[in-house]
Amino acid sequence: MAFWGLEILPGKPMPLNLTRRLVVKQAALVVSKPAKKTEPCVLSVSVAEDEQRYVVCRLHEGVLEQCPMELPFSPGDEAQVHLSGGHAVHLTGFLELDDEDDMEDMDGELDELDEESSDEALSKFGPETPSRWKKVAEEVMTSTSVIWLPRKRPNLSTDAIVR
Repeated sequence: MAFWGLEILPGKPMPLNLTRRLVVKQAALVVSKPAKKTEPCVLSVSVAEDEQRYVVCRLHEGVLEQCPMELPFSPGDEAQVHLSGGHAVHLTGFLELDDEDDMEDMDGELDELDEESSDEALSKFGPETPSRWKKVAEEVMTSTSVIWLPRKRPNLSTDAIVR
């Protein structure tokens, strides 16, 4: 996953121009200076050539300034976001990385682990550490086949599965 963010200005449709799957998680009103007359900001979405706009949320200064959501988009959706009202809106979420990107990230993390010798890693365990945990740690550090659980940073002591 990779962070994604976009500022939407009122009256300007904004194409998402995606190259991978996106999940929008939140819309937040940007109040740079308070408006004299507050009006709701309406965020809507259209897809492909469809003229229909689908309202996603209404944000109102001083009343409701953030809206959590779960809006997935694919590159083929050709989605555009639209905003009406007196303030800009920040959209935030994440881009899903494909398996190749995940493997590149994992390779880099494994290279970092290779630089640390197993003796150094084992020295982090004190004399009070039960011997069975030392044995597991030693097997993990000397194993040539380690599988990381997906979607989180690897923690050698809890996330490695030795084959």
